[in-house]
Amino acid sequence: MKPTSPKDIQKALASRLARRKISDDVVEKISHRVAQNGLQVGSMNFCPYGICIDYFTDTKISLDELISVEKFRAIKMFPYGILVDDLFRVQVEMHIPELAEHELFG
Repeated sequence: MKPTSPKDIQKALASRLARRKISDDVVEKISHRVAQNGLQVGSMNFCPYGICIDYFTDTKISLDELISVEKFRAIKMFPYGILVDDLFRVQVEMHIPELAEHELFG
């Protein structure tokens, strides 16, 4: 699977955060953190801890390697489905202190 690029993530975050007063530098920094795993991003949503991300991969990954780069609040990994059993969904909750001051749920 082709990994999602930081630029693609930055565009998605910028459009989701357009109403907020968040600098381009912060959005760029967050997008590089999200993309650093080299996995494909399926979805990103805001959650109480920062950003909840669904990554997808068709290769085995080591959770130890995944958490050595970034400290996540939660990680869930499971096969995506019976018909596509070689595809895995890795769901993480990433703490983003730069977004803590912004009201993202209202």
